[in-house]
Amino acid sequence: MSKDEKIKSNYLQQSLANERTFLAWVRTCIALIGLGFIIAKFGLFIEELNLVLSQSVSEITKIPITSMQSKLLAVDTSSLVGIGIVIISIVLILFALRNYYNISKEIRYDKYTPKHTIMYTTVIVFIAISLAIIFYLYNISI
Repeated sequence: MSKDEKIKSNYLQQSLANERTFLAWVRTCIALIGLGFIIAKFGLFIEELNLVLSQSVSEITKIPITSMQSKLLAVDTSSLVGIGIVIISIVLILFALRNYYNISKEIRYDKYTPKHTIMYTTVIVFIAISLAIIFYLYNISI
């Protein structure tokens, strides 16, 4: 094996690793889009369940239910969280595409330097989302 063939082999291996990493980001974003959709639709399910339960309770007791406004606020919040997660996944896939393109160019010119900004940003965003969901679930359960 000549030196030129070894360089091409290393380039190929690094390029394929870059593609696998990009596809992992794509799979993560697809999962996040699904999660956002489920959270948003779960809010609609809760709204319908509240309407059915409030109608049956008000028919039995003949007392109008006034807590529907707080329940509808909870539904709006879950829809906003679901939409927010989908938006974050779109932004994340755009960052992943940019990262893939830049790394591919750096590999081609043999000037690759690792950058961790996208990973730190992703971790911070997901910690913030997790804390917001915990706060939301805690307030709903009270």
